[in-house]
Order: sequence, then C-alpha cells, then structure tokens
Amino acid sequence: MPQVLPIGVAVSVLPVAVEDRIGYQRTKFRHWNAGDLPSDGCNTGQEVLLSEAVEYPATGPGCTCR
Repeated sequence: MPQVLPIGVAVSVLPVAVEDRIGYQRTKFRHWNAGDLPSDGCNTGQEVLLSEAVEYPATGPGCTCR
C-alpha cells in the first residue's frame, strides 16, 4: 500500500546511487548540439541555461548575451 509523506520526508528517503557513466558517449547525442532553433545559434546547453535563467538575458547573434 502506498504511503503519503510530506515532501521533505519523501525526498529524504529516496535512495541515492553512485553515478555510473559506463557506456555514455557524448558523440551519440550530436543531434542535440543545434538546439531547438538551429538558426538562432543557441545549442541545447545554452537553451537550457536561458530557459532556467531567473532574469532572461537579451541574446545576440551566435547566442551571445548582450
């Protein structure tokens, strides 16, 4: 039967595993490099940083911040 716990307690009882990168190869994810809109010059990593920014910066050509 499922338990109902306060969020803080629920998070504290989650199991934590050691990171395992066996088999990971960055080259397998090349398609992510262009980002959502390849024409804006922002790669996926830059798009994630922009989407999570507290204050969204103005970006210029090549996804440079102004």
